[in-house]
Amino acid sequence: MSTPPLSWPRVLASFASVGLCLLLCCARAPAPPLGHEVYVWQRDWSPELGHALTQLPSELGALRVLARERSGATRVAVTVAVDVPALAKTGREVVAVLRVDGTAPLDGVSLQEVATLARDWKARGVRVRGVEVDHDCATSSLPAYADWLARERSGLGDLSLSITALPTWANSPALERLTSIPDDIVVQVHAVRAPSLFTPEEARGFIEAWAKASSHPFRIALPTYRARLRDGRLLTSEPHEVSRLLTHLREHPVKGVKGIVWFRLGHAGDSESWSLSTLSAVVRGEKLTPRLEPRLVDAGGGTLDIVLENTGRVDTEAPARLTLSGNLEVLDGVGGYAPRGTSLVARTPPRLRAGERRVIGFVRGTEVSLVAP
Repeated sequence: MSTPPLSWPRVLASFASVGLCLLLCCARAPAPPLGHEVYVWQRDWSPELGHALTQLPSELGALRVLARERSGATRVAVTVAVDVPALAKTGREVVAVLRVDGTAPLDGVSLQEVATLARDWKARGVRVRGVEVDHDCATSSLPAYADWLARERSGLGDLSLSITALPTWANSPALERLTSIPDDIVVQVHAVRAPSLFTPEEARGFIEAWAKASSHPFRIALPTYRARLRDGRLLTSEPHEVSRLLTHLREHPVKGVKGIVWFRLGHAGDSESWSLSTLSAVVRGEKLTPRLEPRLVDAGGGTLDIVLENTGRVDTEAPARLTLSGNLEVLDGVGGYAPRGTSLVARTPPRLRAGERRVIGFVRGTEVSLVAP
């Protein structure tokens, strides 16, 4: 049987159709999910921290644990009294972190200081992955820092090496060599430029600039805390703002970004960091809907406590004003609240963690009720 002659327009159309299908398939391929790790950055291992380690959300992988510090003008070495059995019980991989102030050279500092601790933890049942250096090196000193890392890495054996990095390093000619030495890089995009702690726009700019400057995959350190400046101003990392950046990274991935490291793990005794519930909600992309319920609770003797309770999963700021109605004989506030007419007013409203209940005042009178703020 003879073969009919080829119709080139038809062949070309077929190739174009196949190419379009391949292009669409590639375009629709989802980016790999971001991994999540967390810093355990505590100098005092309290029972509350130990309890938090038993409540870790499943999405959090490795724990990066502050193990040793070299700080101050004399670089005095301080080893953190880490609860090693508590780390072992988590079953998670652990990275032991050496923090070194960025204000002076690394003379006299060795990675063996933290490597020795890491090996001891491993011998005691901890799944040690490696060590990390947290050193906010001046950009002009990066060549010397790279030399130090290259020398020190040779003595780590099977321990992996991670470093934290500042986004301002992206403009350094030494960046490519520096980032080729460690196995892992964590770029900090919070508390980079005073007096700002975090904005999604600034963080996204840092991330994109780093991705253009370096060919090596990296993680991003995102904040879960707030800090007060010397002048009294409070800098915060609001969950909804951090979540906005995370959503944008999921929808518009940046090449090279392989995961998030949260700074830091919160617990009941750490009022300046997010609760675990809030961190879980942000990591999972859940709606961050606050649920703050004010109510009156009988305290006996004709007195009613004025109570605020956060019944949701997200930490939230209390109202600056809470107003009452009825025949008020006595009204007083506590915990930063003061009476003003028939209201309790706070100049700096407190933040209530998920599940927290707080008494902010008391009242005596008849037919007393709460009015919406």
